[in-house]
Amino acid sequence: MRPFSYRVNSQRIPIFIDETHESLLSHLKAVQRGGVVIDSRVAKAHLDLRNHIEQMDKMSVSLFEAKEENKNLEQLSILLTSLLKKNIERDQILFAIGGGVTGDIVGFAAAIYKRGINYIQVPTTLLSMVDSSIGGKVGVNHPLGKNMIGAFHQPIAVLISLKFLDTLPDRELICGMGEIAKYAILRGDQFFDYFQSHTTQVFERSKPLLMKIIKTSIDTKKRYIERDVYENGVRAHLNLGHTIGHAIETATGYSVFKHGEAVLLGILAEAHIAMRMKLLKASAFEKILKLVRQLMNESNASVKLDDTIHLVLYDKKAKGGRVRFVLPTSIGNVTIRDDITPRNISDAMKFVASENLFVLS
Repeated sequence: MRPFSYRVNSQRIPIFIDETHESLLSHLKAVQRGGVVIDSRVAKAHLDLRNHIEQMDKMSVSLFEAKEENKNLEQLSILLTSLLKKNIERDQILFAIGGGVTGDIVGFAAAIYKRGINYIQVPTTLLSMVDSSIGGKVGVNHPLGKNMIGAFHQPIAVLISLKFLDTLPDRELICGMGEIAKYAILRGDQFFDYFQSHTTQVFERSKPLLMKIIKTSIDTKKRYIERDVYENGVRAHLNLGHTIGHAIETATGYSVFKHGEAVLLGILAEAHIAMRMKLLKASAFEKILKLVRQLMNESNASVKLDDTIHLVLYDKKAKGGRVRFVLPTSIGNVTIRDDITPRNISDAMKFVASENLFVLS
């Protein structure tokens, strides 16, 4: 299948999307020698693929327990030690087969292992297919914040197989739709309305629908990446929902809400701030609220308000000591503001709690 791509400076990163593992298998076959790091749950769910890779003498295979709590410096050190013991050389290629956690930590390992080696992203979740595998942002978490330690290291290819979604739990599909909701707001009414009216078909795993929304989401992201590789300007728009979303994830120890769920909560909170500041019309806010209600289940999970506000104020994207928020001004437009107060955040969090999406403590 002919790939589409995004460009970073003079580098073109091809993105292959198919319904089977065809692109992955052909790339594995073409590599002389390399290493594969695969999410242990993916390896179990796709045993035929794992067995096929393990039978390739030229590939060193490592299993990784991909959960957000393991995306840290300790696990990074373990991974680097494994690569050294397997004698992965600088001219070899790493394959990161898994969701966003796997892609982030393997990509970061590739960025710093022997001062940098090539790697290929093989996203296996809807979220990683539309977001984390694209753009070269890699890294690990720190107790003081999500993705606080990392780098920009572009993959040499992204291989997307819709077959992985056949075994993906519904909750993970919701996580992916959290990021797609972000793209829908950035893209405008046409894609927003299409996505909102077809969420049921995502759960049905309709391949034509998935192909369409994945390609549209990636196309939206690539427009920002190609204009602003290192997030000095418009690429920051992709952080819609992430300032408060990341804080909620960190405040709850990365073990209560998954990333895409936290992004949805963040989108709603940040849209509420925008509406209260009269930047976003009530009618547009209601559309966003309807979509979040459509995707998120009610939850009695406890979120500490003071901890969340504190983490927001120490967000890694702060400049000059001021936290920058990406706020929607319509379905299709956002603005960046650095004048958001703790009271604004508190009011927004209380509104989200009133929707029974978490309990403030």
